[in-house]
Amino acid sequence: MMKNIYVLTVFSLFITGILSGVKAQYCVSGCNSNTFVYSTDPNTLEYDNLISTFHSSLAKEKDGTFKIWGEGTASNGTGNLFSPTVIGPSATATQNFVYAGSPLKVAAGSNYSGIRQFALLTTDGLYVWGTTGTLVDATIKSTTAFGKISVNGKTDGLPAGVAPTDVKMMFGSYGTLAIVTCTGAAWVLSFNGNKNGDGSAQVIANNVWHRVRTADASNPDLANIVVMRGTPNALFALTSTGKLYTWGTGTYVNGSAAANRTFATEVTVPAGVTPKMIGMTQNGTLQTYYLLGTNNKLYGMGDNSQKQLGDGGTTTRTTWIQPQKITDQSGQGLGVLENIVWFSANEHDNSSAAAINVLTTTNKLWAWGSNSGNMIGGASNGAVYDPIYMPGQTTAANGLNLTDEVVAVETGGHTTVNVKKCSQYFGYVGHKTGGSMGDGTNGSGNPNTYSYSTAILIVCGADAGPRIQNLNICQGTTANLNNAVQEANPSEVEWHATNDVTSPVITNVTAVGPGTYYGFFTVASGKCRVVGSVITVAYYDAAGAYANNCTCTKDGSTITGGAPTKFGITTLNKLSIWPEAVPNGFVALESKDKGFVITRVANSGVITEPKKGMLIYDIADQCVKLYNGSFWRCLKKSCNDY
Repeated sequence: MMKNIYVLTVFSLFITGILSGVKAQYCVSGCNSNTFVYSTDPNTLEYDNLISTFHSSLAKEKDGTFKIWGEGTASNGTGNLFSPTVIGPSATATQNFVYAGSPLKVAAGSNYSGIRQFALLTTDGLYVWGTTGTLVDATIKSTTAFGKISVNGKTDGLPAGVAPTDVKMMFGSYGTLAIVTCTGAAWVLSFNGNKNGDGSAQVIANNVWHRVRTADASNPDLANIVVMRGTPNALFALTSTGKLYTWGTGTYVNGSAAANRTFATEVTVPAGVTPKMIGMTQNGTLQTYYLLGTNNKLYGMGDNSQKQLGDGGTTTRTTWIQPQKITDQSGQGLGVLENIVWFSANEHDNSSAAAINVLTTTNKLWAWGSNSGNMIGGASNGAVYDPIYMPGQTTAANGLNLTDEVVAVETGGHTTVNVKKCSQYFGYVGHKTGGSMGDGTNGSGNPNTYSYSTAILIVCGADAGPRIQNLNICQGTTANLNNAVQEANPSEVEWHATNDVTSPVITNVTAVGPGTYYGFFTVASGKCRVVGSVITVAYYDAAGAYANNCTCTKDGSTITGGAPTKFGITTLNKLSIWPEAVPNGFVALESKDKGFVITRVANSGVITEPKKGMLIYDIADQCVKLYNGSFWRCLKKSCNDY
């Protein structure tokens, strides 16, 4: 009995530690694969593994490397990079990004033709380069070259009390740098659109970080924020409880006409909808909102002057509506366009090109709105379009075909970038200039069909082969590569030590050490074997991650006294004093040959309204999980079983 009491007490202490000891809340370090077509949890969803502005793009690769290419992207802030280039030190002057610390986040904003600025957040602070007065005001960064900034005397460039590792999300647009912290605070550094969010006037003398507050009585701080997106003129936020807020110029809330709001004002959510993803676009100062629900339905509201709401007209809508299939394209039929898992609107550029791309549950691409520069793959440059099915399609071998599966998409000011299955190269459509296509050339044109004659890019969360995820392990342990597979049928994946499907297959995948591994679909699967997906197996190296995953923090109690357990279920012949003889319990379960079965789900993301303390068995992650009120977490068996 002593042993049973000890085990129950350890389990109780372990759960208590999880519920009370988590600092990061919704922050995810490393490659966050909760994104693109694989996105599920709105609280940890990653929006920025691909970012496109006007003729320039950035990407986060699976190993955590950030790359950049296109107009004005060079480290001197004026030159062009013709291929995806690592944001890091280099012997080449235009590629020499010298910083301290480790990269964490990137952001960008542009002001239409030839004007763009970028930000890199490292563990040392904020670094900015590009055309001055674009992302941040010229009083903060007065030169174009890559360099660190200070804001209001704080040398890391962040708000008071916020450290680089406290930043969950960093969003950029023209005149806008906004961050969400791991604890749910929203901060804005802005010189455009009157969107400080705290009631203050937007003047140069006031160009410091502002903590966003609500329009409620006494204007309390906006709290529990997990996402902040927007445009150069307005911002839009989502809370962990599913509430929406907006502020800035020309904003829409609750069926009313557009108005300027200097405090965050709550926006009504469509009845019965749980928000998964939010976004905005604009035509000049005219604002448009998008909301994707966990029900895979997309809703739009606001300006519709460029058909960006996708309802077949141009009438402004002050309440939420859904996009429509206006014409039957390739047998897709008519009616409401649903089954959407991801969207990307033109949000980083200060242009009059309101447009959106979406991906469906079957990995198909739709786009509508402005086709400025052929940016969504419409046939006519500058026209506005109702929803187009698989826009920019072609019969060319290196293009986008109707049978292709698109797994990631990002809409820019004059461009769209996507990733499809079975291609190591990203796709590009729109205005080609200054290296914007990333194909290694300075060519120009306005292609309206997708080309994948670009460069190899291993975008985090956009596996072109099997869907797999990075693994972290504790010192002295090995990894099971099967735990990295996120495909519905893990047996369809084989593992190689090199990115070559003809290389030897790894035979013992259940006990591998740190390193890089490549997953390919098997021959038997009948799926594409041209491209593999890469993962890294690495030791936990961050103190917090290691402590949370590899160590026990408190020994279990061996005290035998305490109040007796009042209720028990047993398959054994017990004395009448059982379960009272077991102290400190609520319910006692006992059997020598029967298991305790809890609910089994495909993955924790299918539970739309988890409750604090809920337990499940996650089939995809192969573990028992507990919801701590903020996120799901696997329970481990003991201190040494990691």
